[in-house]
Amino acid sequence: MKTVVVALGGNALLDYGERPTFRVQFRNASRMARSLGTLLDREDTSIVITHGNGPQVGDELLRNEYAKGEMPKLPLHALIAETQASIGTMLELALKQELARLGSEREVAVLLTHVCVDGSDKAFDKPTKPVGPFYTRAQLEAELRRERFCFVKERGKYRRVVASPEPLRIMEIDAVRTLVNRNAIVIAAGGGGIPVIEGRGVYKGVDAVIDKDLTAQLLASAVDADVLAILTNVDCVYRDYKSRKRPIGRIGIGELEPTLGSFEEGTMRPKLRACVRFIENGGRTAYIGNLFRFDAMLAGKSGTKIVR
Repeated sequence: MKTVVVALGGNALLDYGERPTFRVQFRNASRMARSLGTLLDREDTSIVITHGNGPQVGDELLRNEYAKGEMPKLPLHALIAETQASIGTMLELALKQELARLGSEREVAVLLTHVCVDGSDKAFDKPTKPVGPFYTRAQLEAELRRERFCFVKERGKYRRVVASPEPLRIMEIDAVRTLVNRNAIVIAAGGGGIPVIEGRGVYKGVDAVIDKDLTAQLLASAVDADVLAILTNVDCVYRDYKSRKRPIGRIGIGELEPTLGSFEEGTMRPKLRACVRFIENGGRTAYIGNLFRFDAMLAGKSGTKIVR
């Protein structure tokens, strides 16, 4: 039995400029399911799907902001849990729809997933991940009177930043393995996972954002996946990302690892870093490519293939 972990980028449900309605996102989820049709139809392949949640958790933070006069704000880790559930239901319904079209009765299971991080991770000393709404100076000062937090200035306004610590362990990994062994299609660890810290057997949610690509690698390695496919809105990895020049079709980790610093930190570098770690931890093949060219990517006609 072969195991494939598919990591969906934020564009799987909500592309740039689209209205963040349930209808729009479910339509995109249905497109995603159709694009994975060939994979879904392989009874000899176990499938685990993980996903981003950037646009959705941003929307939840805005809802928190607008409702603060009527309802207490929820912590960020609780909002990540909410988006895991809301995105999970869209993905499950879309996948079941595609499976029915294919004549398959495979189960689909959404698993709310917590990821342990180290409370002493250096990322907590210097938060860098922007989240939530933009504030004017006056709005920022008013917010800081209610709650102290770190912030950065962007485009003349201010925005909250939180830590992005390294993922260490997926709490529900045994449950994921059990579902994989039943040949269910598992949806897990969305948005990088719900971040928690552990101390003396007590777990506590923490306001942070875990890089979804690094969690995808952790998940793939933990289920002994053969393949990690990181699907996004570009056809492949480019040496020159801005001009989309010098595409990389196939590359070994020995050649790739020394050049990771040349790729943009906010876009391709974490994806490549995740692929390198996956191969180093025993994975066979990693891919980065376009969500809607999945079959072409597996056939070697699109995407970037990363090997040992």
